[in-house]
Amino acid sequence: MKVSRRLHQLSEMVRDHYSHIWDCCCDHGLLGQLLLDRGQADCVHFVDVVPALMTQLEAHLQQTYSGKRWQVHCLDVARLPLSNYTQAGKPQLVIIAGVGGDLLMDLVTAICQSQPNVSVEFLLCPVYHTYKVRRALADLSLGLISETLVEDKQRFYEILHVSAAACEPVTPVGEQMWNFSDSVHLTYLQQTLNHYRRMACNPQQDVSAELEAYRRLLPDV
Repeated sequence: MKVSRRLHQLSEMVRDHYSHIWDCCCDHGLLGQLLLDRGQADCVHFVDVVPALMTQLEAHLQQTYSGKRWQVHCLDVARLPLSNYTQAGKPQLVIIAGVGGDLLMDLVTAICQSQPNVSVEFLLCPVYHTYKVRRALADLSLGLISETLVEDKQRFYEILHVSAAACEPVTPVGEQMWNFSDSVHLTYLQQTLNHYRRMACNPQQDVSAELEAYRRLLPDV
């Protein structure tokens, strides 16, 4: 099964075994299938709101993974029934990737607020607005387990693994993920700075905090 560099990195960041993993906004379910192959959960749930995709995916899973535990759900990610699958002392993992930062945070917020007593970790890969996402995660009192930066087809993605039980703070521009001996990281930082510099040209947008935070990351030459 050929997968993108982004999906491969997401898969590699799932290092523990979970009672339940939820592959949300899963499209064709490639990430969830990688996790099924590796036996990373008692049950992998595939979630999307598009009925045709879910019907097609379920038929494929029935042919390919008949002996492994999985479920397909056609529903809004904000309404994940996590409380129906709670096991004492075992966190569930919710993966949300490939959606915009605003939608991603709406989904995470809805899950946290509707099921505050469920032990859950989130593996998140927003498309755009990562600074805003990071601030929102901190506001939800979610701590950092790990984070990384990946380039895939000339696009950059930040991946964050967070939970309420983690003690490391989620910072607005990241701490653990940067490696400035890697040209990819330098390119991403410069691209991000240029983006906020363009935004700063609009007097109606105040991005001074963002610009200053990313400027502090610039390595000494």
